[in-house]
Amino acid sequence: MQRELDERLEKLKEQHIPIYSFSRLETINRCLYESYLTYVKGDRGENNIYALLGGKCHDTLEKIMNGEATEADLKNTVQEELDYLDIMGIEFPKDSKGGDSIREGWIANMTHFCETYKAPNGKFETETLFLYQTPKGRWLQGYIDLTKINNDGSISIYDYKTSSMYTAAGLVEHGRQLVTYALGKMQEGYTVKEIAWIMLKYVDVKFTGKKTAKSKTETEIVKTIERRKIGKELSSYVESMLAAQGYDEVDIEYYLHNFEEQNRLEVLPKEVADRFTITPCVLKWKLDDKTLRECEEYIDRTIDKWEKLDANDESAYTPRSFTRINKFGKEVDDYFFCSNLCGHSKECPFLHEFFDKRAAASNDEDDDLF
Repeated sequence: MQRELDERLEKLKEQHIPIYSFSRLETINRCLYESYLTYVKGDRGENNIYALLGGKCHDTLEKIMNGEATEADLKNTVQEELDYLDIMGIEFPKDSKGGDSIREGWIANMTHFCETYKAPNGKFETETLFLYQTPKGRWLQGYIDLTKINNDGSISIYDYKTSSMYTAAGLVEHGRQLVTYALGKMQEGYTVKEIAWIMLKYVDVKFTGKKTAKSKTETEIVKTIERRKIGKELSSYVESMLAAQGYDEVDIEYYLHNFEEQNRLEVLPKEVADRFTITPCVLKWKLDDKTLRECEEYIDRTIDKWEKLDANDESAYTPRSFTRINKFGKEVDDYFFCSNLCGHSKECPFLHEFFDKRAAASNDEDDDLF
């Protein structure tokens, strides 16, 4: 989408003041060599399939919120982009056995999203510019996917994500982007009520049921479920509800089969389906003094790290490690990002050297006797 020019941004550029983006900070901390190629050499590399599809989803959602498209356009737009990427030979990563389950899973999740999406209620702005000056005088800029203008004048900030659910350990790292948005808008004088991701591949399901088979009483349950797995994840609860309604084993089996196959509440009897409320997954993140200060320090620390490097010394820009230590203290390979998501994977000499060494080590090993 074409973004309007902003006077504040233009003035900073006229004064030749460096302006960073949050994605640039992430790149610097992820891999200095990737950052060197991107920001020193000016080589942006190739976009991966997730970035391309995610960008198309974002653009269409923005049009829907601005009244330039409807919910019905979403599925066709995503399918057209998938067809285009197939023609261009841009593929999803293969699963560990070389299959297409990653592609199939993404398509199943996003198809469900496209078919069930309803625009949220309220007053919203899309692609809102934020500018933020750190305590050390550095500047960041970016655009917020969705900003809700609350009735009390405060705002809530939302970021669309087509990625998988974040691990607990990764929430702080991913949360900094939302906190950065909040810092920028707070610096403008806004009160930020909430920051959250809208996780497009997931839903929140609320219902009343027994938490376990041994539970004697029912309670309110809220589960976050991958969209393509709604039928599978809720099957045991539905089975109990159908039995309680007096359905026999044959009918229960019929309904469960259809529910798991079609992944829709509509295939169930109304008295059971109506017990479930399914809404898009909104994953909130903390906004307090601790996360605000941590984010400020992260921004300045990262820019300090970058500005100390000599742009004329390529050797100073070291690559990320292709291995990591797992929870058992064992060194394991960790190159999924480099192979599948980095735009410079085809030209990275460090990645090629790593694979060459792995291949040589594999050839040196004796075959197992059995």
